[in-house]
Amino acid sequence: MSSSSGNEDTANSEEQGAMEAGAQDAAQTLIKLLEDPQGRQALIEALRKSDGETAPQGAEQTDTPPAESQSAGAAGTASAAENVDDSDPPLAVVLGSYTRLMLDEGWTVVGRVQHFMRGFLLIAQGDVTLRWSRFSDALWQVVQIIAAASLSFWVLQRLVAVLYRKIAPKGVGRGIIWRLKYLVPLTLLDALTLALATLVGVTVAFYREFELNTELTNFQTFALNAFFLTHLFVIGLRLIFAPARSGLRLLPVQDSTATYWSRRLVAVTLWLGYGVMLAVPIANVGVSFVVGNTVKFVVVFGVVIYLLGLIRSNRGPVRRGMKAYAQNMSSEIASRALDGVARIWDLLAMLYVLTVFGIWLSRPLDAFTIAIQSTGLTLVTVAAGFLLSAVATRAIVGGVRLPEELRVKLPALQGRINAFVPRILKIFRFLVALVTILLLLDIWGVVSFISWVSSAGGQLFLGRYFSAFLVVIVAFCIWLAVMAWIDLRLREHSGYVVTARVRTLFQLFRNAFTVIILVMGTLLSLSEIGVDIGPLIAGAGVVGLAISFGAQTLVKDIITGAFIQIENAINEGDVVTVGGTTGVVERLTVRSVRLRDLDGVTHIVPFSAVDTVSNFMRDFAFHVAVIGVSYDTDIKQAKAAMTEAFNRLKASELGVSILEDLEMHGVTEFADSSVNIRARIKTLPGDQWSTGRAYNEFVKEVFDEQGIEIPFPQVTYHSGMPPAVVESSSKMAKAHDDVDMGESDAAPTGAQSKPDTDMPDGSED
Repeated sequence: MSSSSGNEDTANSEEQGAMEAGAQDAAQTLIKLLEDPQGRQALIEALRKSDGETAPQGAEQTDTPPAESQSAGAAGTASAAENVDDSDPPLAVVLGSYTRLMLDEGWTVVGRVQHFMRGFLLIAQGDVTLRWSRFSDALWQVVQIIAAASLSFWVLQRLVAVLYRKIAPKGVGRGIIWRLKYLVPLTLLDALTLALATLVGVTVAFYREFELNTELTNFQTFALNAFFLTHLFVIGLRLIFAPARSGLRLLPVQDSTATYWSRRLVAVTLWLGYGVMLAVPIANVGVSFVVGNTVKFVVVFGVVIYLLGLIRSNRGPVRRGMKAYAQNMSSEIASRALDGVARIWDLLAMLYVLTVFGIWLSRPLDAFTIAIQSTGLTLVTVAAGFLLSAVATRAIVGGVRLPEELRVKLPALQGRINAFVPRILKIFRFLVALVTILLLLDIWGVVSFISWVSSAGGQLFLGRYFSAFLVVIVAFCIWLAVMAWIDLRLREHSGYVVTARVRTLFQLFRNAFTVIILVMGTLLSLSEIGVDIGPLIAGAGVVGLAISFGAQTLVKDIITGAFIQIENAINEGDVVTVGGTTGVVERLTVRSVRLRDLDGVTHIVPFSAVDTVSNFMRDFAFHVAVIGVSYDTDIKQAKAAMTEAFNRLKASELGVSILEDLEMHGVTEFADSSVNIRARIKTLPGDQWSTGRAYNEFVKEVFDEQGIEIPFPQVTYHSGMPPAVVESSSKMAKAHDDVDMGESDAAPTGAQSKPDTDMPDGSED
C-alpha cells in the first residue's frame, strides 16, 4: 500500500508539475506573441473574426513594418519593408525597416537575458523553496536509467574495440575510400550498441522499484532522450576524430590532436545535453520554472564561454596544421582556399558559436531544433563536399587507367583521356566547393539557394548550363572515337602496311576534324546557355570573306596544298624538290611543307610558291652512272669492268635494294679528256644514292685491278712568240753559260711550261 500511495503521490506531483509547466509555456507564448507586431495584429484580427467583426475595407495598416515572426527564422527578413502598393520602396525606407527590425531583435534579446536572470534574483531574495520530495524522486529515476544505460554502452563498446583491433593494421596507409568502407560499418555498429544500451535503460525504467510499470514517467523519458541524443553526438564526434582508430581517421591530424579535441568536444556535448535535457527539467520540478530558466542560461552561457576560450587558446596550432595540409594539396585553388580559411578559422568558429547562442536567445523554444538541424546539415554538407572533392582529386592525380590490351592497341588513347578528364574533374571539384558554400549559406538563412534552384529561373539556368556541359562531353566523345579510329588505321599489323601517303592524309584529316569539332562544340555550347550565335556565324562569314580577299596567298596555299595531298605528290619522309629546294619532308600542313636539306638547313616552302614537285621516292629509282675512261682505253674492257663492279655490288649487303640487272647504255659522249660510258641501276626508292656511292667504289676498285685509266682534266699552254725571238733567247742563254753565270733563275720570255713533246715547227703540244 505504501508503494501504491507513493506512486499516486508521484503521479499527482508530476501532473501538477506538468500543469504548471503548461501554464508557464502558455504565458511565454502569449508574451512572445504580443511582443511581435505582426503576431499582435494577427491576434487582433482573429479576435475580431471570432466576435463576428470584419476589418474595414480601407483600414489603416500599422505603422510598424511587417517582419518575419521570431519562430520563422532570420531568412526572409528582406520583405520586412514592403509598401501597400506594388512599387519598390525607397532605399531609405528599406534601411529604416532593417534598422527597426535589428533594434526590435536587440531589445528582445535583452528581455530574454533579463528573464533568464530572474532566478538569481529570487535565490538572492530567498523566495525559492526547494521541493525536496519531487527533486529526490526525479534525481533517483534519472540516476538509475543513466547508470544502467552508460554501463551497458561501455561494455558493448569494449567488444567493438576488439573488432577494430583485428582490422586496424589493414587500414594503415590506405586511401579515404578504403577507410570509409570500414569506418561506416563500425559507426553503424556503434549506433547499434547505443540502441541496445538505450533499450537496457528502458528496461530499467519499466522495472522501477522491482515492479513492472506499464508507462514511463516524464523524468524517465527525459533521461532516455538525453542519453540517446547525447551519445549519438558522441558517436558523430568519434566518426570525425576517431581518437582510438587512427588507421581509419578521416582528418589529417595526429593521435594527440584528435584525442585533445575529441575529449573536449565530448565534454561539451555531455554538459550541454544532460544540462539542458535533464538538469533544467529537474530544476523546474524541484524548485521553480524561473530557476529552471536560469539553470538553462547558465549551462548554455558556460558552454559558449568555454568554447570561445578553447578556440582562442588553439588558434595558433590549428592554423599551422591547416597551412601545412594546404601545402600538400594537389589543387592550387583548394590549397589557397584552405590557406585563407586557416588565417581566419578562429573568427569563423567564434562567429558560429555566437550565432547559435544568438538564435537561442531570440528563439529559445525552437533554438535547439534550429541549431541541431543547421549544425547537422552543415556537417553532412561539408562531409559530402569533402568526399566528392577527395574522389575527384584522386582521379585527377592518378589519372584514368585503361586495360593493358586497349593500351597496346591504342597507345595514344589513355593520354588523350587524361588530357581532358582531369580538367573536367577540376571544374567539377570547383563546382562542388561552390555548391557546398551556397548550401551552407542557405542552411544558416543567409541566402535562399535551394529555393532559387527549385524556382523556374534556377531550373532554367541549371538546365542550360547542364545542356552545354553535355554538348562538351558528347563533342569530346565523338572526337575521341574519331581519333581512336584514325589510330587504328595508322597501326600496322600483319598483312597491312601504312604508306606515307595514308599517314599524311590521316594526319591532315585529324587536324581538320579537331578544328571542326572544336568550333562546332563551342558554338553549340554557347547556344545552349542562351548566347545568340547568329551574329557569331555571320561575323565568321564576314571574316572569312575578308580573309579570302585580303589573304589570297593564304587561300592559294591551302587550296594548292589540298590538291597536292589528294594527288599524293608529297608525303612525310619523301625526298623532294619544291620551289627550287631539295630535301627530306619533315612536316606537311595544309599551307606549307617543311624540308631539311643535306646540310641540315630547314626550309619552309608555302604551297603557293610550288610550281613543280619532283619526288625522288615514288615506286622505284635509278642510279645513273657516267664513267669516263681515257681515249686509248678498250671500250669493251671498260664495259666488262663496269659489269664486274655491278656484280660485286649486287653480292654485297646493298644488293637487296637492286631491282634489276645493270642496264648498259654504252658510250654517250666524247668529252675533252675522256670517253663517257653510261649505265643505269634500278633500285628501291630512296636507295639510289647509297647504291650509287657503293657502285662508284667498286668501279674504282675494278679499274685499278685491270689498269684502266680514269682520266682527269689537264691544261697545256702553247707559246705565242715568233721563232726569231725564240732563237735570240737561246743564244743569250748560251752566252750566259759561257761566262759561268750559272743557270738563269728565270725562264725565257714566252715559255710558260715545259713542253711535253718537241714539235718540228718549234710549237708545243
